[in-house]
Amino acid sequence: MRIITRGDFDGLVSTVLLTEVEEIREIRMVHPKDAQDGKVKAESDEIVVNLPYIKGCGLWFDHHVSEEDKVPDKSAYKGRFEIAPSCARVIYNHYAQHQATTFARFGAMLEACDRLDSAQLTMDEVQNPTGCVLLGVTLDPRSGLGPEFQKYFRWLAEYIKEVPIEKVLKHPEVEKRTRRVSEEQEDFNALLRKHTQLDGNVIVTDFRNLKDKPVGNRFLVYAMYPEANVEVRLFNGHQGAVVLAVGHSIFNRTCKVNIGKLLAQYGGGGHVGAGTAQLTATHAERLIYEIVGILKQ
Repeated sequence: MRIITRGDFDGLVSTVLLTEVEEIREIRMVHPKDAQDGKVKAESDEIVVNLPYIKGCGLWFDHHVSEEDKVPDKSAYKGRFEIAPSCARVIYNHYAQHQATTFARFGAMLEACDRLDSAQLTMDEVQNPTGCVLLGVTLDPRSGLGPEFQKYFRWLAEYIKEVPIEKVLKHPEVEKRTRRVSEEQEDFNALLRKHTQLDGNVIVTDFRNLKDKPVGNRFLVYAMYPEANVEVRLFNGHQGAVVLAVGHSIFNRTCKVNIGKLLAQYGGGGHVGAGTAQLTATHAERLIYEIVGILKQ
């Protein structure tokens, strides 16, 4: 079978688990927005992972709250949908017969995946990530570590099954990325402060039209503005669109807005605490103002 997924740490761990229990011949990465818009096709020999349901696929696994009201009747698909900390956890739950055997050696990685995808991190883990959390930063699409991403993802999907995480982090391909995160953190912090403003309880970070910006951990902004409880981050999207990424603060957990369901109203989606939407350039400013207003309430 072939996996269709998004290129992040949850997609990676999900892929690792699936390659242990299914015969996987290829990994295909797609943009979540393309899947939402029906631009991605799937065949009966394909497994859709950590993405909206694609009609015709052989198996489907997802956990995003924004998809909860769109899940087809169970008779229409094979696989599993449930609200869980990560899609990898959904796959782990689905293949219950492998939990104590095949999946046992991936316990620490799965636990880190749960915490990263649901943003259950400590202040120290954000400022000084180590182990699986550090590896996850190198796979975060918003870290800025973009070049050769798909090649890196596919290689990691095999390599992390062969050696312990300590050795994975020492491999030159991984080390050059973690070193950049460390070396450029100070510059990234300065960039955040320059392009961020507070609007009541909302952090608004505008990274549109920035080129060659330093890499950095997307959770750092919450440590810099502990009085705020939610962030709106803006950056350039496909074909002139504006990507709007919203996330509850992982330290000030007082925001009550269900982000996934809010952004589903704007053509996006996500989790209770985080999500994204792509806004057309024509209407972006009005919709940004509208969304920030809802978050301020």
